[in-house]
Amino acid sequence: MASIPTLRIAYATGNHGKFAEAKHVFNRPENLARANVILQQFDVDTVEIQGSKVDISKHKLKEAATILFQEADAGDFDYLLVEDVSLDLDALNGFPGPYCKPMLEAIGPDGLWDVMSRYEDRNATVTCTVGAMAVRAGGSRETNVFIGSIRGTMVPPRGEVKHGKASWNSVFQPAGFAKTFGELQFVEQAEISHRRIALEKFLGNAIEAATEVNC
Repeated sequence: MASIPTLRIAYATGNHGKFAEAKHVFNRPENLARANVILQQFDVDTVEIQGSKVDISKHKLKEAATILFQEADAGDFDYLLVEDVSLDLDALNGFPGPYCKPMLEAIGPDGLWDVMSRYEDRNATVTCTVGAMAVRAGGSRETNVFIGSIRGTMVPPRGEVKHGKASWNSVFQPAGFAKTFGELQFVEQAEISHRRIALEKFLGNAIEAATEVNC
C-alpha cells in the first residue's frame, strides 16, 4: 500500500473559528486517507487592498510570507495558506463582495437584512478564496488560488453561530437548507461550506504535487 504524503501547513489567520473549521476539513475521514496534514495557526495582520478576490488573496499571501517568515523558519512548512471570504449579493450586483467585513462592522447583520428586505431578489453567493504558497526549502515559492462558493438566500437574522465578531451567518440560508449558517452547528457548517470546497481543491493539488515529487 502506497504511503500518503505529509503536508506541513502554516495557516495565516487570526480567526480561531476559521482555523478550527480548516482543521475539521483536513481531518475528515476521506481527507485523512489521502494526506496527513499538520496545521499550525499564525495570527498575521495584513493590509487588505482593493481589487478582485484573486488580487486580494495574492497580495495577502505575499505580505503574510514576508511577515511570517521573518519570525518562523519556512523550512518547517510545505505551504503557507491565507484565506478571504466574500459575500456577493445579486440585487447589489455583487456588492459588498470581499468588502463584507467592513460593511458588517458598520451595520451588523440586522442592518444587512434591513437593506436586503427592500429587494425581491435576495439571492447571494458566499465565496472562500484560499491563497497557497509552496514554501519548501529550496522551492520556487509558487502560488496558487483555490475558490469555493455556495449559493443561498438572505433572510431575517436567526441563530448565533458565527466566525468572528463581524458575521453574515445569521442572515445567510444556504440553498437546500431550512436553517441559516447561524443556526447550523459548527460541524454542519463545515461539511457544506465554501471553505471546505476551497480547501479540498487545495488539498487535491498539494497531493498531486507531492506525488510527482516522490515519483
